[in-house]
Amino acid sequence: MGKSADWIKEEKFKSFFTQYYKELYYFACGYVKDTCIVEDIVSESFVKLWANMENIQELAMRRYLLQTVKNACIDYLRVQKDFFPVEECHTLADLDENPLEYLISQEDESRITAAISELPQRYQETLKLRSFEKLKYSEIAQKMDISVNTVKSNLREAILILRKKLGILLIFIFFQI
Repeated sequence: MGKSADWIKEEKFKSFFTQYYKELYYFACGYVKDTCIVEDIVSESFVKLWANMENIQELAMRRYLLQTVKNACIDYLRVQKDFFPVEECHTLADLDENPLEYLISQEDESRITAAISELPQRYQETLKLRSFEKLKYSEIAQKMDISVNTVKSNLREAILILRKKLGILLIFIFFQI
């Protein structure tokens, strides 16, 4: 690789690092509780990205990084024998689909429920249909007899209100969406 190609690779890497580090950090916190380990896992994932950048399409970088972090977290937990207790996890498939639900404590869960119940009814309904029933915007619009833009607006407003009330805890909610 020439100097200019190295420079381009370095600039792209810096861009990906800046864009995805925080998201990957919080994602890894859903699996591993030790923040030092999380930092190592995320850093190692970027090292792997650097080594494989030529082989990964630019549009697939986020997915590659998320999968790399997830795999590293699971590997770490296997080694530590610190996986979630069996009684909390019905199947391994459930854990893979939604690891953060196990992270949220009962107290946090009640704060979330209380904050959601304080939302205006239309925001609550829109949020529940999207978050819990996993409906598409068009399906929500049809079910509530509103436009898709209104669905998006309701969700945006609900998230803004919840962000003010819940702060960082909101991240855990919307990793599950």
